[in-house]
Amino acid sequence: MPIDKYKKTPYFCSVKQDTCMVRIIVFDDVLLYCHGMKIALEQFPDIHVAGEAFCEEGIFELLAHTPVDVIVLGVNMPDRTGCVDVAKRIRCDYPATKIIAVVDEDNVEVKHSITVMGIDGYLAKRNAGGHELAVMVRDVTSKQGSVNNIIPNL
Repeated sequence: MPIDKYKKTPYFCSVKQDTCMVRIIVFDDVLLYCHGMKIALEQFPDIHVAGEAFCEEGIFELLAHTPVDVIVLGVNMPDRTGCVDVAKRIRCDYPATKIIAVVDEDNVEVKHSITVMGIDGYLAKRNAGGHELAVMVRDVTSKQGSVNNIIPNL
């Protein structure tokens, strides 16, 4: 897909559908992170990346016509307030959709912020790869709680 298409559309959508798969949208303003997470997750047969969004407008356009189970949200985007607003709106408009935050730092302040945002689980970019992200996706959708980074229901 040519690079200029990234600039024309705030999101990409995949048409592959399988009811046995966990359907995911990857959301980050950094194209490389979105594509890297997509490629990392596509190696798992039970996970399908249904789309990628690069801005707030794109995520909600995509959600309007692409039902998903999980959104992987890059929290340390330039406008962190925007991330809070996006997470709260997703939680309000799509309450059954799980949200996983991918954060730069894993500290008390970040944990508090993502709890307030209504996040279901989080991973620190520095400590996680594709396998850890896939495990988190499975854990938040099953709510088995085997990963320490699942946020308990408050």
